[in-house]
Amino acid sequence: MERVEDKPHSKVGGVTYRSIAVGALVAALLGIAAPYESLIVSGSPLHFDYSTPAAVFIFFLFLVVASPLFALIRPSWRFTKAEYATVYVMAAVACTLATSGLVAKLLPHISAGTYYATPENSWVDMVLPHFADWLRVTDQQAITWFYEGLPKGTPLPWGEWIPVLLAWTPFLLALYGSMTAIMVIMRRQWLIHERLTFPLVQVPIAIIGEEEEDPGVFSRFFRSPAAWIGILVPIVLYSMRALHNYYPAFPEGMLIWKYYYFWDAKFRLRLSLSYAVVGFGYLLSTKLGFSLWMLGLLTSLEHAFLLHFGIPGTQHVMGTALGSSYLVYQGLGAIVVLAASTLWVARRHLYNVWRKFWAGADDVDDSDEILSYRQAVSLLLGSAVVMMVWLTAAGMSWWLVPGFLLVTFLVMLGLTRIVSEGGVAVTKAPMIPADVMVGAFGATALEGGNLATMGMSLTWSGGMRVTIMSAVIHSLKLAEYYVHTNRRRLFFAIMLAVVASVSAAVWLILTVGYQHGALNLSAWFFGAGAATAPYGFAAYHLTNPTPVSWEFFGVAGLGGATQLLLTLASKRWLWWPLHPIAFPIGAMWTAHHLMPSIFLAWLVKTTVLRYGGVTWYRKTRPFFLGLILGHYVAGGLWCIIDGFTGMTGNYLFFW
Repeated sequence: MERVEDKPHSKVGGVTYRSIAVGALVAALLGIAAPYESLIVSGSPLHFDYSTPAAVFIFFLFLVVASPLFALIRPSWRFTKAEYATVYVMAAVACTLATSGLVAKLLPHISAGTYYATPENSWVDMVLPHFADWLRVTDQQAITWFYEGLPKGTPLPWGEWIPVLLAWTPFLLALYGSMTAIMVIMRRQWLIHERLTFPLVQVPIAIIGEEEEDPGVFSRFFRSPAAWIGILVPIVLYSMRALHNYYPAFPEGMLIWKYYYFWDAKFRLRLSLSYAVVGFGYLLSTKLGFSLWMLGLLTSLEHAFLLHFGIPGTQHVMGTALGSSYLVYQGLGAIVVLAASTLWVARRHLYNVWRKFWAGADDVDDSDEILSYRQAVSLLLGSAVVMMVWLTAAGMSWWLVPGFLLVTFLVMLGLTRIVSEGGVAVTKAPMIPADVMVGAFGATALEGGNLATMGMSLTWSGGMRVTIMSAVIHSLKLAEYYVHTNRRRLFFAIMLAVVASVSAAVWLILTVGYQHGALNLSAWFFGAGAATAPYGFAAYHLTNPTPVSWEFFGVAGLGGATQLLLTLASKRWLWWPLHPIAFPIGAMWTAHHLMPSIFLAWLVKTTVLRYGGVTWYRKTRPFFLGLILGHYVAGGLWCIIDGFTGMTGNYLFFW
């Protein structure tokens, strides 16, 4: 049984109402600031990825600037460690939703079908009738004004958007409720039984500090010279690039990236350096760090061999790995097996959860969870029913809905496991669930309603470059350190952060869209390819109906078998050098972009451990945590500066 005295720290702290209120304000601020940065400032993106950089930056400002000022005004306003943790939890959740996680995809997806429909693409007659009217905005004038700008003096047509957004609300609340419930159920297994390291949350833990430290002073991390050197390195070097963009005569420093091509351009390497990724890589075990860059290298070679022998895999899929559908299928099989093996390892814990839910087993303790197991399982089951009913009403066949949701949540669970254990700051799903259904059943067996609903699912289950599931489990890791009373309030804090962030982001994007014209803001979200993804998906498969893809089953099966063998080898042989969680994403472009930084971190850590041992690793660790914090602080500070000066496109880094 887990007891309070078993915690990493002894001082007890809890979630307070004032920390929830401040967290809600921070969540709303992120809901405004994140899309404003992406659409207006167009600086370094701080809100696209699993590392939630914007949350780290905003929390850093709150902790080192706002909170000390409050304490000077009135000492009773000083925040506790648990309250700091609560604010960060709400910021991290909010950061996943404001742009690519939901809102900046939802708004164009529910409007672009009407705007981009032309006589040439025949969407009006062939595609749009398959999309339920309540799923999207249909008023032509309101949509045209959104994409091209609202005439002066004309009120913003909220009445055309609000009914559609309200229609989406039950599904989205059920979706995020189910994600939270799954992470509550898996928390004890991952945090207590398997003791995953959660590299992405180590910086917030470092800057909040140990609980026995005086909450009125900065943590020991900020008193470490190594940490400050690490913080200053990216700030200075990124500032050089930022100033070069203002004044071209100023030296730029290192390039953001450079490609090298070999073997008649079949094999390519991307050399780049991300200080944050170097920092995260240093926190990994040497085996895992080695596996991440080595499997990325091996899958690059695999792609080169496929090209050389004329078998690149050219089937139409929306999620691509180096341009090969075979590598997409391979990654899907691997991540499904990873998710299944994760559940298999947790089978005893899941059985206890079920006993607690069904029979109220007294020997199963759930007092430390943010929801009781009975509440979590009930929330998961209830959310599943809501999602199935909603998808059926939207046009998906009843027999397809369970399989579609099962694949979606298996992929999400697999990605969350990879991020939690591997500290992968940026990654994507190897294959989107909509493409999985097409491969498994064939477009010929899927009617227009299925294709339309699956196309619209790209809003919430597309690339999965960031999900609330990862934010929740990392939040629960943070709560494990600091929040020991009133934990049940944390669930409501998470849900409040969802509502605050989404509401603020919807208001901001619609406002600036009608003010400037969405077409003038960002092609990433409002350009023809991105905004019309649901309609393009449906149109392609309606005009190119394909049968069941046996290549899909075959290659996915091989990917799953390889993942299983890697898992068994890693469990049975201590000398086995490859960690299995690296394989499912090894072929993704994100892995190849991170390879050089992870390789550098692995090389340095291997050298430090060999010649200096654990002592030197502990002494150098603050430097690498500083690299992560400095990376995000530099990006955030220059976004603020660019916002005031009117500079746009001042990219310092992309992750």
